[in-house]
Amino acid sequence: MAFELPLLDGTKFVRLTDFSGRPVLLNFWGSDCPPCVKEMPLLVAASKRYSAVQFLGIAVDDRVSAARFLDRLPPAYPQLIAPNAPEVLMRRFGNKLGALPYTVVLNARHQVCITHLGAVDAPWVAAAVSSCGAPEQPASAAGTAYRK
Repeated sequence: MAFELPLLDGTKFVRLTDFSGRPVLLNFWGSDCPPCVKEMPLLVAASKRYSAVQFLGIAVDDRVSAARFLDRLPPAYPQLIAPNAPEVLMRRFGNKLGALPYTVVLNARHQVCITHLGAVDAPWVAAAVSSCGAPEQPASAAGTAYRK
């Protein structure tokens, strides 16, 4: 699997290969999706707890709506935007319905390991990252793994 998407703020492009050898959690979301809004704080907390996993949010909104939403709830991990045909990208990662939210955990070789359609909860995230090869880290050792 591979992709190259811009950061929501447009400052640079991010590729899966930027995280070579690390599991990656992809969360497809929209600002007008209530379950997406509800799960965002949980994903922010999980991104700090599981620092061995690179979390990436992928907005399927227009840039203005997504940025406005994130002003209210700034995430602790990179937020990308799928500017053209996000449903095609979601299908590539197993979301045949194109529904949101949609979460995918990729193993360290960036192969789809597990997917979830609908809002995730803490037990699902813990089991998913564990089954895809990422150890849990104590909260004191966790941090934002992505650096610009």
